[in-house]
Amino acid sequence: MTWSGVLLLFRQELGTRLGQAAFAFLGIAVGVGLFFAVQVSSSSLSATIGEATRAVAGKAQFQLVGRDAAGFSQRVVERVAHAPGVRAAAPVLEAQANVVGARGERSVTLLGLDARLAKLGGGLLDVKSAARLQQLGGIVLPQSVSSTVGASSLDSIEIAVGGRSSRQPVAVVDRDQVGALVDAPVVVAPLAFAQGLAGMPGRISRLYVRAAPGHEQAVETMLRRVAGEELDVRPASFDEQVFSRAALPNDQSTALFAKISALVGFLFALNAMLLMTRERRQFITDLVMSGHPLSAVLRIVVLNALVLGICASLVGLLLGDQLSRHVFPPAPGYLTLAFPIGTARVVHLDTVAIAFASGIAAAIIGTVGSLRVLLDRPIDQIEDDDLDRPEPSKRLPPRWLLFAAGMACLLATMVGPLANGRSAMLAVILLIVSMLLCLPLLLTLALALVDRLLHPIKSSGPTIAIGELRSSGTRSVTLVAIAAIAVCGSTAIEGAHVDLQNGLDADVYELNTVTDLWVSPAGASNALATTPFRPDAIATIARLPHVVAVDVQRGGFLNIGDRRVWITAPPRTSPQPLPPSQILEGDLQLASARLRQHGWAAVSQALVDEQHLRLGQPFTLNAPRPTTFRLAAITTNLGWTPGAIVINADDYQRAWENIDAGALHVRLDETITPTRGKRLVEHALQDTWGGLTVETAADRTQRQRATAREGLARLTQISWLVLGAAALAMAIAIASMIWHRRIALARLKLGGTSRAQVWRMVLLETALLLTTGSAIGALYGLWGARLLDRWLITLTGFPVQTSIALSVALTSITAVTLGAFIVTAPFSYNTARVPTAAAFQD
Repeated sequence: MTWSGVLLLFRQELGTRLGQAAFAFLGIAVGVGLFFAVQVSSSSLSATIGEATRAVAGKAQFQLVGRDAAGFSQRVVERVAHAPGVRAAAPVLEAQANVVGARGERSVTLLGLDARLAKLGGGLLDVKSAARLQQLGGIVLPQSVSSTVGASSLDSIEIAVGGRSSRQPVAVVDRDQVGALVDAPVVVAPLAFAQGLAGMPGRISRLYVRAAPGHEQAVETMLRRVAGEELDVRPASFDEQVFSRAALPNDQSTALFAKISALVGFLFALNAMLLMTRERRQFITDLVMSGHPLSAVLRIVVLNALVLGICASLVGLLLGDQLSRHVFPPAPGYLTLAFPIGTARVVHLDTVAIAFASGIAAAIIGTVGSLRVLLDRPIDQIEDDDLDRPEPSKRLPPRWLLFAAGMACLLATMVGPLANGRSAMLAVILLIVSMLLCLPLLLTLALALVDRLLHPIKSSGPTIAIGELRSSGTRSVTLVAIAAIAVCGSTAIEGAHVDLQNGLDADVYELNTVTDLWVSPAGASNALATTPFRPDAIATIARLPHVVAVDVQRGGFLNIGDRRVWITAPPRTSPQPLPPSQILEGDLQLASARLRQHGWAAVSQALVDEQHLRLGQPFTLNAPRPTTFRLAAITTNLGWTPGAIVINADDYQRAWENIDAGALHVRLDETITPTRGKRLVEHALQDTWGGLTVETAADRTQRQRATAREGLARLTQISWLVLGAAALAMAIAIASMIWHRRIALARLKLGGTSRAQVWRMVLLETALLLTTGSAIGALYGLWGARLLDRWLITLTGFPVQTSIALSVALTSITAVTLGAFIVTAPFSYNTARVPTAAAFQD
């Protein structure tokens, strides 16, 4: 048979099952689109920070970096630059800042650079641009920052660094001038100028070093000798490694939920294939009985799978592209507190290839089952009666045997590493397998229950509807499975999201309600009180009426291995130095008392595991002045994924040898409200300390919650997208089922059943399929959420408040049931109007 004949037969087959093909098409496209969009969103963050790092570091192999925001002396530069084997050494100053323009404000990283950066070969500065930068008496804004704050070249904007603000002229640059930094939240200034803005004369944050070929080992040895015990020697690309570790838990959780969604989409497609297996097998048998060779049949089936897979995957990629632009854009969220992350969208070829290939694989796997008719018996023995027989359940294993196997799979998710959350994806797959195996028996029981409840009704409609669903066998189970899979996946994803968000909300509330007012440098980047400033404003605030006390909180980030750990140091007088809900091991009262003493720390679980610590054990913190602490308690990561350590502010001052504050706690007397107290403090600081912001505990809590939610919002978006796709998929599948029953419905009308009775019967079948599948999916989804909760706690260290997500389950049931029911109701009514003459058609 020629390919033109194959194409003709393929078109004929497609025309007979267009509805089922559309359903399979939708399932594959949704799965590919979700997977592609989330992968692009997650990988873009790492790509942008990598590009920004390479633009600055160029061909440097090493960097000498300080352990805190105070940096180190610039005198080190000349010592390193003139050492043997060093080709170039370029200093960089980094400081957290906040810029305010006509349109708004934005937290940025102030980069102080000089002409020596051009020798690193990063492309950010050449000799000419470096010379122009040195002559500039202002700051340089990338286009992304200038468009946000509303500033253009020759304007002047307000910039606040270290609690003090000033107005500076600006120059705006585009990608041709600063490359990858155009999308990063940074501002650039000459090194000496930036040091003046930051109040750090003669200080730098890091020194990039480029060694001559063959001298790398000698240069590294020299740098370690220069660093001593106060500085760190790291690879030039170290920030990329640290960011990857910081983003890993968020990437893992989002990727896992995306894979679950992709799995749901794949199962949509597979179920669609199952729905049309009988028709396809009939078509294959007709071809064989008509004398077409086996090779032609195989070509048609392969063409079927490839066309469906390729077309659906292409649409899925287009859908994923739009989702990654408008629904799942790169969302750095809390990671901007420690990294200058841009939001450029980066698409890797391997991401496109994997997503595209997965869609084709789904189509091929779903199509292979229809070839079984060729293997059941020799081709010359295939008879038409083989395919006209109903789909009896006796050809399947007994329902109770399937149910027992399903219960075994469910039990496997309750014991061992699966229950502990260490193999979340495997546990979720087993959970769905368990649900699918149990569905035949659960559907039988549900129909028996409905039959008993509707028995008193004097109408043949319910009896016919229930009988039809019972006789449909595999087809009814497949339709129920579609709703069950979608509701299960959505309930598990959104239930885990809600539990995680509740845990983060409790953490933020407990961290911020320890005082009435917070005073800290302006900008979202200081949400964790890690931007240092001189606490000279204490005296001004303490003299105000209604102010009972002003205490200093300190904090910052410290690189421990490849983790950028959050060090938070509340004052010793804090009524609650540890958030109670975040303690995993240790007594709250004892740990709080110890933290008010000297030399104790509370450490998050991941760090404890890496260091193999136990309660009461001493450990050395590699601060600018290495200091020994003892473990007072083990906590969650307090919402900061790389891990957190809590010490008191006095111990922080000794270990960091720095009196700078990260925030001020202002306690008020009972005669004034926090809102009035905030206005009072703001008025006192506005002239001298315009770079400081004053917040009530409630305002600060709300701001931090918004930052935490930014990185988690996509989980809700994923779950709602799955539900929407499920409702549409169910509507298409049920509409297809009803359309194929036109002749049977016409025969009912010929027997005296009215059109209204036929419509009610069809609606009842639809309602039974939707509610049964959704209810079963919701029950399994509740346990799925518990599995994901344990995974988040065990492998990511997030604070999670485990709960039974009944509201999420009910919402998922309602969304799928009502959505599909509303779409199919008009179609059901139109089908119920089939003329009785259709009963005589073949």
